[in-house]
Amino acid sequence: MDVTIELIITAYLIFLRVTGLVVVAPFFSLMAIPRTVKIFMSIICTLLLYNVIPSSGVEGVTGLDGVNLIFISIKELLVGVAIGFVAKIIFAGLEMAGSLISLQTALSFANMVDANTQNQSSILGTLFGLLGVLLFLFIDGEKMLLNSLAQSYDVVPIGQGTIASIGPYFLEIATYLFIIGVQLTTPFIIVIFLIDVSLAIFARIMPQANLMFIALPIKFGVGIIILMVMLPYFPSVFTTIFNHIIDFIQGTIGILKP
Repeated sequence: MDVTIELIITAYLIFLRVTGLVVVAPFFSLMAIPRTVKIFMSIICTLLLYNVIPSSGVEGVTGLDGVNLIFISIKELLVGVAIGFVAKIIFAGLEMAGSLISLQTALSFANMVDANTQNQSSILGTLFGLLGVLLFLFIDGEKMLLNSLAQSYDVVPIGQGTIASIGPYFLEIATYLFIIGVQLTTPFIIVIFLIDVSLAIFARIMPQANLMFIALPIKFGVGIIILMVMLPYFPSVFTTIFNHIIDFIQGTIGILKP
């Protein structure tokens, strides 16, 4: 295969869409993975995708001047970011659920560095995030993302995505983020609420009691017990949540369609 300007430009634009996915998508965007590995992985994916992308997906990339090439480059990068960001929102819902549970069970006093983002996070938020990544890999989630990326060229040819209309759909997906957080946190909220009501009644009966020293150990102990009871069910729950990712990605690709 002769190396031509068309081939170089096409490979460059494919590389940008792949890079956009790698930068934000779960697992691929882990801070623990060196940047050189991410770049090498993007190059390998570009070489593999170049041979499977239909000719209709690369039309219109020849004869571009500098301004149009820059414009299309930004658009391709944003298309990849949009596809990967959908899955990232789902993982943000899991981490939010862990943070809410930590807040309810007095575990929010102890934070740790999240290996995914290198930022301070609650213990349960980090636990849910890491557990989510492991289950995501177990169900071949990374292959699902790459397959969706490859299929996106059938619907969204290079340089023809409509990025401006994706915002409202992201807001719709964000509502699912809060649904995930509330659903996973509901058992803890209900039990802790009943404990708070019981402690309020206890405080009326014995006003001299120091509720701070009583409430925190009780909430912590009850929260750990509930977490131990629910933990065996988390894999099936997380898998059900991850099954929605492909639907959201397909919806995103449909909106990006020119």
